[in-house]
Amino acid sequence: MADKSRTPMRRKEKEEKEKESAEKTKDVKKVKNQGAQGEGAAHNGEGPPAEAAAANGAAANGQNGDFQVEPMELPPFEIIKGDRIDPFSYKFQFKNVEYSSGRNKTFLCYLVDNGTADGLLRGCLEDEHAGLHAEEAFFTQCLPNYDPALKYTVTWYVSSSPCSACAAKIAEVLNAKKNVRLSIFAARLFEWEEPEIQAGLKALHAAGCKLRVMKPLDFSYTWDTFVEHEDEPLNLWEDCKDNYEYYHEKLADILQ
Repeated sequence: MADKSRTPMRRKEKEEKEKESAEKTKDVKKVKNQGAQGEGAAHNGEGPPAEAAAANGAAANGQNGDFQVEPMELPPFEIIKGDRIDPFSYKFQFKNVEYSSGRNKTFLCYLVDNGTADGLLRGCLEDEHAGLHAEEAFFTQCLPNYDPALKYTVTWYVSSSPCSACAAKIAEVLNAKKNVRLSIFAARLFEWEEPEIQAGLKALHAAGCKLRVMKPLDFSYTWDTFVEHEDEPLNLWEDCKDNYEYYHEKLADILQ
């Protein structure tokens, strides 16, 4: 109904608008009926497959019959970044067991010294090996204001050593940015028996990266520095030292 507080439209202008509105309603009903018929035919096995029906529907929404598809919005992969790690996650993910079943994430604790008065940059990254890995994300998220005039001393404490793809990318960065010196301390060696993993670790070593296996003292240090422990002490697991010696020997054999 028209708003009585407004000035009435002239009869001819009102009739034209009503005619235009009726035509639009007719077109909308026509498109809906066509879609319902196509859907019913598909259910009876008489119409085109679902892909063709979807294409016809998209074409009906286009102009002059042009095929238009509404873009699909995919959720972005998120790297979790923070200052501290949950103590339960740390105890599980950093435990230096030989068989790491269920440990499908990489936790990366980092320290960065760029030689300025700003002091040490400290933080943690977490990924799920489903997109951008923590090692690669470090260079895009934790060093966004990289200055080639500064010298960076970077230390990582990671729950497992880099995969072959990450090792190649890290080596590429170190070869391109000679002012970045990186040391990696790994709780475990990731799939160290695989030839491509061994080649990646050797490439890192050749690029100047210092590769180490975390000692029991390193676990205590990272617990105090990067974990929300609330004054709870870290009780190292029984075979922590034996597992360190095992991985230390394997890494030495790979890098020799």
